[in-house]
Amino acid sequence: MNEELNELIVSYEDEREELTKRLNECLEDFDYLGAHKFQKGIAIANHQLVILNSIKDPSYQKKTELENMIRYYDRLKTISPLISDYIDEQVAKTNVELNILSNQKVDPFYDGQEFDDAIFDLAYSKILSIVFHLKKSSNLYLKFTCKKNNFIISVTPDEQIGNEVYFPKDKKRLLKSLGFKRNKTKEYFHLKLSLIHFKDSQQVKTIVSRVIYDVFYRNELDTETTLVIQSIF
Repeated sequence: MNEELNELIVSYEDEREELTKRLNECLEDFDYLGAHKFQKGIAIANHQLVILNSIKDPSYQKKTELENMIRYYDRLKTISPLISDYIDEQVAKTNVELNILSNQKVDPFYDGQEFDDAIFDLAYSKILSIVFHLKKSSNLYLKFTCKKNNFIISVTPDEQIGNEVYFPKDKKRLLKSLGFKRNKTKEYFHLKLSLIHFKDSQQVKTIVSRVIYDVFYRNELDTETTLVIQSIF
């Protein structure tokens, strides 16, 4: 998965670089309509890079936030030298926090052996279902079941999700773009994957990562998730 992620990240970085070049050319030619289009393209590329880097490193967004804070303090110091001692103190604190994060090896919480084993057990009918809690306090979860040679991933029914979860219409449209559809009673979203050619959990993990970082990433999901397995017995 990491090799594929790295290739995607490099691809989007190259695309962003090319779009930035075209944007600057438009500005030099006073072509503001063209510049606006390239600016939108850069924003899309940046958004995808945040998602991909977050999949690779769950601490990516926090690290980026801390790095931006340090740059802000550096600029503030040139503007307000009278408070340079205070700024130096804040920079030192931020650097300590950043170093701690940088030295931690944090694997995505859906990328462990327990999750792999559970997916295989479900695919081969050794268990009935898996409930993967993303934010337990808000009852936000993904449920995995199998039926008629299909692996089914469903999201908490809308009415059961806590009010504090940010789940607007554009995110629901994004779920649809990933292949999710409303169930027959329109209560929740679900996605069906064929089990006929099932070989590993990679496709499932890719979908889970997109749901986490592209749909629900603003909701401060639990870093230690709960995996509930319903056995046959």
